[in-house]
Amino acid sequence: MLQFYYDCIDFYFDRSDFEYQEMDTDFAYMAFSCEKPFEEYIKHELRDHFEQHKYEWFPCDYNKKVAAFDRRTPGLFKEEWRGDAMVSLSSKNYICYLPNERHKVKVSAKGVEQGGGRNKDVLNLKGFETVVRDRTTLQGTNKGFRLCKNTKSIITYTQQKTALNYCYDKRRVLED
Repeated sequence: MLQFYYDCIDFYFDRSDFEYQEMDTDFAYMAFSCEKPFEEYIKHELRDHFEQHKYEWFPCDYNKKVAAFDRRTPGLFKEEWRGDAMVSLSSKNYICYLPNERHKVKVSAKGVEQGGGRNKDVLNLKGFETVVRDRTTLQGTNKGFRLCKNTKSIITYTQQKTALNYCYDKRRVLED
């Protein structure tokens, strides 16, 4: 990830044109200052160099069949989601969204059920913003079933779990 940052993003882009939102071992969320950064903001003097070397970093974009194969190639960086805003509590706990479109949202909340509309009262923009603004923690509910070893029967369970937590010692909350 550091090699990608320094040898690709930092090399080809001016630092005033991008900002890392968050990064983990297998993904990076970045904010660019324009809609099409790879067409508009590559440093002018490095445009030819980028065109020669971009497939060392990204899947091909000239052939649909090759592109489909490249998307599965480890080590190449693929665009997973595009949005305008993000609230990130930790590396596996964030919401990305397009402010003007209700249905364009990506939510990640490790260990908290989301399927079938579960925990939607917490895992939404208001919930994430409340945690940051009020420095609070919000609870979610996980429901499921498991095999009981003693009785060899299937039992259901309901579990209260911390869904959104303000406390994260690897983060610094900026004033804005």
